[in-house]
Amino acid sequence: MALDWTPNTNHIGLYVAKAKGFYAEAGLDVDILPYSDTSAGALVANHVADFGIFGTISLMTQRTAGADLVATYAVVQTETGRSVFNDDRTDIQSPKDLDGLTYGGFGSEWENALIGSIIRHDGGKGEFETVTLGTSAYEATANGAVDFTLEVYTRKGSRPSSTT
Repeated sequence: MALDWTPNTNHIGLYVAKAKGFYAEAGLDVDILPYSDTSAGALVANHVADFGIFGTISLMTQRTAGADLVATYAVVQTETGRSVFNDDRTDIQSPKDLDGLTYGGFGSEWENALIGSIIRHDGGKGEFETVTLGTSAYEATANGAVDFTLEVYTRKGSRPSSTT
């Protein structure tokens, strides 16, 4: 099983099933692969993993590129991505304020399309610079090397203080 991110609340059922022996009881030998910058979709498409957890956008991107992937169920029922920036950025009050700034992310076209659409919907031009950083985008945002990134909201009741 390939994860879509580092272990978090969306994955708890996988770990509980392994710890309680449910897989073994069903005759399955399940390994949960650690997350890397290689997407779960790519790992499944290339037969490194038999199953993977990944979002709808990732699934559609992989299928458009020719990957033979099939979705079986949704772990979460709504889109969980959102933009993130440092609280002390008084120049960022709404998505249109991201125009002309630098986004640190994973280097996919859907990120650029999504962010551009969000900015334009708020009255901006949808123009920004992109730096591909993978998981280090969060540290780069925290230390000011990039202006904003995207995050995945995975648990009710938790709200980072620096979101739009």
